[in-house]
Amino acid sequence: MPNSIQIAQHWLTDADAILVTASNGLSISEGLNLFAQDAKLHQVLGDLADKYPLSNLLTALSYHYPDPLDQWRAYARITEYYSHNYHSSSLMTTLKHLLGNKPTYFWTSNIDHHFDLAGFQNTFEIEGNWLSGVCREHPQKHGTVDLSAQLHQIYLKDQAGTLTLADRPTCDQCGAPLVLNLAGEAFQADKTRAHGFTDFLQTYQNQKLLVLELGIGPQNQLIKAPSMQLVADAPHSHYLTINKGQLYIPDNIIDRAIGFSSTIDQAFHALTTGQAQGLQIEGPTQPHPQLTPQQQAKQEQAAQPFLPFYMVNQGIRPGELTMYLTIDAQHPAHFHFVERGQAWMYSMGDAVVAHCFTQEGKYYQVQLGLDKTKDQVHGFYVEAGTFIAFEHLTGDGAGFSQISGNIPPQDKGQLMVPKPDALIKLFPEQRALIERLAVTTPTH
Repeated sequence: MPNSIQIAQHWLTDADAILVTASNGLSISEGLNLFAQDAKLHQVLGDLADKYPLSNLLTALSYHYPDPLDQWRAYARITEYYSHNYHSSSLMTTLKHLLGNKPTYFWTSNIDHHFDLAGFQNTFEIEGNWLSGVCREHPQKHGTVDLSAQLHQIYLKDQAGTLTLADRPTCDQCGAPLVLNLAGEAFQADKTRAHGFTDFLQTYQNQKLLVLELGIGPQNQLIKAPSMQLVADAPHSHYLTINKGQLYIPDNIIDRAIGFSSTIDQAFHALTTGQAQGLQIEGPTQPHPQLTPQQQAKQEQAAQPFLPFYMVNQGIRPGELTMYLTIDAQHPAHFHFVERGQAWMYSMGDAVVAHCFTQEGKYYQVQLGLDKTKDQVHGFYVEAGTFIAFEHLTGDGAGFSQISGNIPPQDKGQLMVPKPDALIKLFPEQRALIERLAVTTPTH
């Protein structure tokens, strides 16, 4: 049976088209880290890094400079270093080899313009790029401008000490100042590229489309969520994700997805040579079998002491579900084990108290509700490895409480229940609470 590397190689060669998605992880692999505060920041920005509180390049791009010349000095120094002097990296060379001559589109939130500078076509930069400008006063009406040459000239004059206010880029239609065309109030998406991207998806979404995701972390949902949903809705598609240390593959595509928890260079080497070399690789995995109606009824009966009245709806993220839990004075949610981190939110009714016991021996409680004078919060996050129970609190007389919690991706729907004696031994001072909210006979 082929291993994950061989399967991934087959998906690449067998694909009718490839959608490459990319974010910060790819930029960092090429030496551009927008979030780093290090010696390189001073190397790029020079005296501006000492003159202003610029913690990283992202701050330098968004900072409100009191001197408009310093603003363009910062823009020009950044783009000169990372774009004007850009030479296609070995990573981009390998990517060209992996893609071959297949129809390809590039969908990225990176603003460095590196795909275009490396010679790729069909790119859609969803948050713009720093070589493009837009009229500050009439962004929609006057369109965007290529600032590559002007930024280079600003850099040269900055270095020569001859930069003046007259060198600032202005709109050739109205004379208003230009601003970088990056995500913000004046941002204008490239409609031509957006239409090309839409046409590409419409052409290939029902064929063998491969999504190759480069350096997009689980928290970055701008591109990740819709691309995963695309795969979920297209049964002939596949999904390769590369992100060191953090992989997220939702349950509804695990049989058509492979994840590399590695650097992009390491994953590309494996895909090129067929050698995993100890890389951490996940998938593809067979989906969990669906429960029969009888099995589902048995599971719900077993869960009732812990989740007395609940319903489950589709969550915001692909493959994620949201549980709405309703409790009252006679029906608390008894202690159970949180295997994966969970977020819980107040929905309606009276306030709720969450009793939490951690494996580090700590007990704490959180009140979910709307009354801040009673230290109630609208939502909180439960760390994995916590025993938790919920109780309804008398409040405005509703007589019930409803809260909502996310069901983590790849959750199997199993409840792990603590033995009361073991819990009391760990937390003897909370004996009365545990005896009230623990179930004597564990249920799995």
